[in-house]
Amino acid sequence: MEKGENMRRSIAMTIILGMLGVTACKKDEGKQEPASAKAAEPGTAAKDTKDTKDTKDTAAKPSSDDPVASTGVTAGGIKHDDQEGPAGVVTAAKGTVEVRRLGETTFEAAKADTKLYPGDAIRTGESSTATVTLADESVIEVAEVSTIAVTSREGTADPASAAAVLAGLARFTVTARAPGEGAFRVYTPAGVVVTRGTVYGVGVAASGEVRVGVESGAVDVIGLTQIAETPVMVDGGAVVVLDASGTVGSPARWPADDWGTWRDDTDAKLELNASIDAHADAMAHLNQLLLESYADLDAAADSIATFEANASVAADKGDVKTYEASLPEGAATIDASFSLAGRLELFTWAYASHATLVTDLYVRHPADVKWEVVAPRVDAAILWPKRYEVTASAYLEPLRMQYYVHHPRGRVNAHFVGVAVPEFYANVQAPTIEPARVRGRVKSTIWLAPQVTYTASARPVWVSWPSVNWRANVKVAPAPFRANAGWYVRPPTLKAKALVGTNVSGKWDSRLTVAPPQPRASLHAAWKVPVGMKIKIGAPDLDAGAKARASWKLGAGGGMDVRDHRADVKGKMDVHAPDVKGKLDVRAPDVRTEVKGKLDVQAPKVDVRGGANVGVRVGGKASADAKAAADASARAAADARAAANAAANAKASIKIKAPEVKIKAPSFKVKGEAKGGFKIGN
Repeated sequence: MEKGENMRRSIAMTIILGMLGVTACKKDEGKQEPASAKAAEPGTAAKDTKDTKDTKDTAAKPSSDDPVASTGVTAGGIKHDDQEGPAGVVTAAKGTVEVRRLGETTFEAAKADTKLYPGDAIRTGESSTATVTLADESVIEVAEVSTIAVTSREGTADPASAAAVLAGLARFTVTARAPGEGAFRVYTPAGVVVTRGTVYGVGVAASGEVRVGVESGAVDVIGLTQIAETPVMVDGGAVVVLDASGTVGSPARWPADDWGTWRDDTDAKLELNASIDAHADAMAHLNQLLLESYADLDAAADSIATFEANASVAADKGDVKTYEASLPEGAATIDASFSLAGRLELFTWAYASHATLVTDLYVRHPADVKWEVVAPRVDAAILWPKRYEVTASAYLEPLRMQYYVHHPRGRVNAHFVGVAVPEFYANVQAPTIEPARVRGRVKSTIWLAPQVTYTASARPVWVSWPSVNWRANVKVAPAPFRANAGWYVRPPTLKAKALVGTNVSGKWDSRLTVAPPQPRASLHAAWKVPVGMKIKIGAPDLDAGAKARASWKLGAGGGMDVRDHRADVKGKMDVHAPDVKGKLDVRAPDVRTEVKGKLDVQAPKVDVRGGANVGVRVGGKASADAKAAADASARAAADARAAANAAANAKASIKIKAPEVKIKAPSFKVKGEAKGGFKIGN
């Protein structure tokens, strides 16, 4: 990337972060604040009310009587500025391919090179296909009569592309994860598929039943009703089905791609009216879950604001003990916030999927669908993704920077994305955050971030929005098919009369009033909590992050050693440690390191399908032999001790000094509490 563009991106990022301090937004007079909302983004819908109770009470008892008003936002697109690159690009379009922008109510024609941003949906018509390339260089192939969406890159602590299959079929060729990158996610109406570098297909039948078939690699599947349970691992050559309620079945052998047959057989069993009622009930239930989850995120946001403000004051005073004492809870709340974000993203796209399916059925069978019952919920399905994007832009994006500063995993991954942790914070050891502490920070049931297997790569990992011209440097293609016929073939004779092969005879027109598009930067005004304002982080050094990712090496037995790039302390893994002074505690899924006068590296813990972690894989294969893993850990520990002795003899390696960082205390006084909360909604 050219230096000029680097500088422009840095300036743009600084401006956007600065706008987070905006706390005011317009309210319509005589309007009620929707559940779990504290203020409005411009153009927010609301309804009349005489209720003047405190918003905290409202958030505690959310109401979903009006699905549209409960979203807290109104229809209308988002303007993306010249510095914001797309999250994906349509790289091939055959036949009828259309796009609906986030917050808009209508589809328009799409073609090759159409840019896609978070929340945008792509749909195909009969005998039509599309190919989408995402910013992480993963590729999506969309079959006929299918709808997918590009989802947020801000929803996870470690940045990663993601998508949703709302209806029909899609095939994913997911790139291997680069150091500092999160797991790739695919959302469905029944659950989420979490991957690291895999080729697989996802099918969503008209009933909401979901099927995941893995061609190579492995995926982990989390059911909508099984969020806190151990994910189901599906290896290459296997397939698993999630019923419409969100329960994951047992993996079965899958020797050949049979997506066309599966879809036809499954849709042929559809009972239309029962399916319509089921979709309506699912949307009503998800609406309530979304409101409750946003209320939970609201409470977490207040805690984060208080922690950040107090940490800033501690840094200004050089008060290490105060910061150290608050760090475990602060880091756990950051973790919990991103876990809540994952829950919200899953519910958002599950809701959107049910709405897509019921609409697809309605336009083909208008006389048989009780449209008046589901129409308001279908309209709300357009707005929930917009609300999530407001949350991602205004809260999760700046929270990610705090993750790099305060969280043990974030500390080590900051180096891989070129983020420099301010010296005061880096000098304080970040403790291990136990899952129980994270889960205890929120009321909602959450899953925790999965373990990720990395592959050395200089491929860009975009911390905020991707570069404007990233597509020009990307030349990728879908993985080869397992058979010459291709991954999706429509049966010559169709048994199903639900979607494929059925003429569109009805029409859906949204009842929403669409406002003019608003700048993405204005979304920050929807949050009163100024996360990221007290502890400011410089723009990422993209070149430094790329070099660190390219030099990453996995040692024998899965061990990790850390090398400071000025000291030449070498081990099995060649990774530059962040520039810090004093002691450094770096904790990632597979690394625990402390620099404290010596180098102490512990061997990784190999988790064989235990707990909420999505398993640890070495070289892409799951560890199945606990004894072998223990032996490998012992070898890694021995290597680590050798590295420690080498480090002790290398004086230069211990004298690590970071650039001086001056942190000014905030202009207001903090007394252990910072109020503000969730500002989405009018």
